Formats: sequence, structure tokens, C-alpha cells
Amino acid sequence: MDEIEIVQKAKQGDMHAFELLFEGYKAKAMRTVYLMTGNPHTTEDIVQEAFTTCYLSLHTLKQPEYFKTWFFKLLTRLTWRTMKKEKGLVPTDTINEIMELADAKAKVDIMEEVQDRNEIYSQILKLDYKLQTTIILYYYNELTVKEIAKVMGCLEGTVKSRLYTARKQLKLHLIEEGKQHKSKEAYGI
Repeated sequence: MDEIEIVQKAKQGDMHAFELLFEGYKAKAMRTVYLMTGNPHTTEDIVQEAFTTCYLSLHTLKQPEYFKTWFFKLLTRLTWRTMKKEKGLVPTDTINEIMELADAKAKVDIMEEVQDRNEIYSQILKLDYKLQTTIILYYYNELTVKEIAKVMGCLEGTVKSRLYTARKQLKLHLIEEGKQHKSKEAYGI
């Protein structure tokens, strides 16, 4: 059974079909929201609310082939609203996550990788919500420019422009962070 058939059955109230949609999109939804909020508890709440809203609103979806973009639009809008209410959330890596990585790599490599990932991620969080969402949907969820345009309710050219602007801003911020880090080391700070 393909996704369009599953969506059609879910629209008709088939709980098994909706469970298939839930299982198919749960991990991507969790990753998307976590990358936007950086808070695992908030992430769980938002994803749960998104799937509840999805279930209650699925009958309004006119074209089942666009379920993916419809769902991510619902998810990102809900995340934006929550983020506006809860400003200042900062992601943190737990000791357990670092220890899991230790089995695969040397500790020095792990710390550098975590630091680099955190630096990039902290810079992504400093971007405007629309730029931030575009980057997350494109790089972390591998949505196409066309799909992102549908999710965000804008033109494909706007998505391309946002990707360009976000990349440019990230590069400038990371270069600036590197210069500040080097100058601190030079002064023994």
C-alpha cells in the first residue's frame, strides 16, 4: 500500500492507516522539532500536539499526495508558535550521548566533533526563524526546495534565496567565531 492510499484510508477514519503515517513520520518530526527548539521535552510535546492536530484536521487535506508537505507545514507552524512563547531554549548534549560516541571514536575526536556540531547548531539557532527552518528542512530532513516552498507557503525562489542567505550568514558567523577564538588564545584567555 503506498502513502496516498494510506492517507486516504486515514482520512476515512482508519486508525491502522493513521498509525502507519505516525510511524513513518515520527522520527523526522522529532528530529525537525528538536533541531528547532533544542529541548527534548518541548519536542515531545510539540510532536504529540502536531500528530493530534493532524488526526483531527486530516479531513481538510484535499490532495493526499501532498500529505508530507501539509504535515511539515503544520509541524513547523506549531513549533514557531511554541518557540515564540518559550524564547531562549539552548540545546545541550548529555553525558550519555557523548559516551555513546566514545565507543566509535577517540575521545579527542569526539569532543572536537561535538564542539563543531554545537558551534554550527548554535549559529543556526541565531538565524531568523524562517532561515533556520529552511536550513533544518533542507539539510536535516532532506526536503526538496519545492517541498520546502509548500511547507513554508512561499515561492521556490524564496526558498533558494533563504538557503543562500542562511549559508552566507552561517559562514560569516563561523568565521567571526574562529577569529574571536584565536584572539582569545593569543591573549591566554
